[in-house]
Amino acid sequence: MNRIQTLPRTTAAIRYRQREQLTGGVVVLNKGIPTTWLPSMPPAKDWQEGIEAVDADGNEWSAQGGNEDGAEFWRQLNG
Repeated sequence: MNRIQTLPRTTAAIRYRQREQLTGGVVVLNKGIPTTWLPSMPPAKDWQEGIEAVDADGNEWSAQGGNEDGAEFWRQLNG
């Protein structure tokens, strides 16, 4: 059986930026796996609850509230 081991959010975001040659912005993660990069923090309503994001300063966020149509707000996980 193969297992996927996820990295800490900030480490995963740093590696994603390096691999894709990106600077700044926000890396969006789904279940700990980086899925996309955006130049700025997106509105929570654009993402389902539980999606996470890491900005260039290492701040970690989680989309909270709402339903399958979108989250209500971003909650900071660190700092």
